[in-house]
Amino acid sequence: MSTEQAYFFTAALINLVLAFSGTRIKDPEGKQRSVLFFIIAFSANFLSWFLYVFDIGTTLKIASAVLSSAFIWGMVVFSYKRCECPLPRTLLSIIFLINCFALGYFTYADQLYNALHVSALFVPLAFCIMSYLFLNVKTHRNPSDVILAYTCLFMAIVVASRSLLLTFTPELFSATIISSQIIWPAFSVVSGVFALLSFTEEAQSKLQQESNTDQLTGLANRRSMDNILEKEWARANRHQRPLAVVMLDVDFFKDYNDHYGHQAGDNCLQRVADVLLKSVQRAGEVAARYGGEEFLLILPDTDESTARQTAEKICASIAEFQIPHQYSPLEIITLSAGVAALSNQNYKNIEELLLAADSALYQAKRNGRNQTQVASNNTE
Repeated sequence: MSTEQAYFFTAALINLVLAFSGTRIKDPEGKQRSVLFFIIAFSANFLSWFLYVFDIGTTLKIASAVLSSAFIWGMVVFSYKRCECPLPRTLLSIIFLINCFALGYFTYADQLYNALHVSALFVPLAFCIMSYLFLNVKTHRNPSDVILAYTCLFMAIVVASRSLLLTFTPELFSATIISSQIIWPAFSVVSGVFALLSFTEEAQSKLQQESNTDQLTGLANRRSMDNILEKEWARANRHQRPLAVVMLDVDFFKDYNDHYGHQAGDNCLQRVADVLLKSVQRAGEVAARYGGEEFLLILPDTDESTARQTAEKICASIAEFQIPHQYSPLEIITLSAGVAALSNQNYKNIEELLLAADSALYQAKRNGRNQTQVASNNTE
């Protein structure tokens, strides 16, 4: 095997490995099937390189050109599906066929320069589409998506620049051949690896989100709440900034659950969670499910008065829903709330702050429910 054949064989193996790696990846649940087109694209690229290991004639050169086009436009289809964007099948099919016909014709006519000009038109177009999709369309973009997008932009510039060099400074064009032989296998590696890493990063992000989110309500769970509260407590003490917490509880929830059923109870908690999420608008504010039918708002840079107003608005919003509850004195679902703020009191730790909010909550319940109470100034 000559050095040239060994180069083509190595480049082919790189693409084969990437195609096989794609078989170990699954599309996220509920998403479009994109991995299949990744595998098809890199399998086509493997064959386009592998054909050059042999004493290739015109027919195989045409086949290789068509396969290389299949790789480029297969990755475009992959990008559309990966970014959850409607696929313009007819338009892409027409462009792909024109690309294949033009490359095949100039390869058959042994007009290498014209074939390169054709690639300089279609390849940058495809790569720019891919870059646009990952940078501007994909909703949950991760670092690997960004790297893939800019790699495509770089290759679009390289391919277009080679065509311009061939047109205006042909003496410099030959100097780019060796660099091109390095860049294309490198592009296969970078685009393939980071396209696959994108799935891993997305899965990790989903797992992290699920581990920090209450499954029923979508609010922060107790674990996440504890971590956030610890950080905000440290920040508030370090910079002498106010910090308030609001503890809320659904009144007579056990009776509601027993009478109307657990599904109705879950729906009720979800309605409450929706209101809480809408109430935390500023950066750093967090709504969490404390446990059962209890919730907690963490309000950094918020004084006692503002926290109380927030709690009262939430209680009023829930009452306005008029959710029937025949075991409640008002015959609707209501909330009770307790407020504790670091700005006016000298709590020693987070436990004291939460205990004060909890005490204020139960004071609200003893006073008749459907109201907000503020923790006493006496912390002893």
